[in-house]
Amino acid sequence: MIISFLTKPFSVFERAAKDLERRFNYLKYTVRGNAYKAWTCTFPIGGHQDVVDSFIKGAKCFPNVKILVNPSRSQAEGTVVYVPSGWRALRDAISLKQSGKIKKLIAGPLICFEHVDEHGAIITDTSIDRYLLASPWVKEAYEKEAAQKHLILRETAVWAAGVDHVVWNPERKVPSDTLEKVMVYVKGQGKTILPATLETLKNNEKEIKTLYCGTHTPSDYKKLLEWSDFVVCLGGSETQGLALAQAWSMNRQTLVFESDEVRQRRQNAAPYITEHTGRKWNNIDELCECLTTLKNISPRNWVLANQTNEIAFGRFLDIVNGLYV
Repeated sequence: MIISFLTKPFSVFERAAKDLERRFNYLKYTVRGNAYKAWTCTFPIGGHQDVVDSFIKGAKCFPNVKILVNPSRSQAEGTVVYVPSGWRALRDAISLKQSGKIKKLIAGPLICFEHVDEHGAIITDTSIDRYLLASPWVKEAYEKEAAQKHLILRETAVWAAGVDHVVWNPERKVPSDTLEKVMVYVKGQGKTILPATLETLKNNEKEIKTLYCGTHTPSDYKKLLEWSDFVVCLGGSETQGLALAQAWSMNRQTLVFESDEVRQRRQNAAPYITEHTGRKWNNIDELCECLTTLKNISPRNWVLANQTNEIAFGRFLDIVNGLYV
């Protein structure tokens, strides 16, 4: 099977413009001190770096699959085309599908960022054989919004990217008797509950280091995961939660704050969390209960069984093969 992996449009001019934009954004985010976004601009392939990395590395585990990364229009002809992100790339892929020059077209989960009708409601185009969404709650939300806007979102499927368990592999083992070192990971609206969270952790005699989303690179994050025994995550909703999966791969369980607002909107702060990887909490009393009953578990084992790059790509192939049934 040959899969064309598109994050950029076919036009040489548009690709050059996109690359110039990437270089400009790198300088912009560096000046602003946003280390994470600056880091994302160092990858010439484009797209969400973790999703791109997972897909390409996962494909290498399947010798019968060949991946063409951002091929030309003629090279893409006769292949299965996958567009994870980039509406212009999807626009061009739709054109190929409509002309009968590609076999199947799969898109998502990062074409739209908030609403299904972005970019002229492109994800509802009938040429798309399957549109992927990162978790069940997102799939439900997209389908509900589409219905409210009298749009038809055809043939959706849930697909979660994997995590590189070789890269995200701990050197230090978490002590089996005490869990004292905690990294507090703060993102967006999680700042509102940060003071009460820090006070609670201090009252429980925990050693604390705080990391703010957007101020770090993956290596910074990994370094603090290595130091910590567990992680407390403060944020809003997550479509998948790859940062959580990276923590689990490092064998660090996560205690994830899920606000009333997230629950009222039928969203999810940790779509793939299980009893084997951590717990969710909604208020300080629940955080206290989590800390009181905290015990050593092995989240990495869950990742190895459920969310490696190889497993994720295998599930992608299941979706592709299902299109031929």
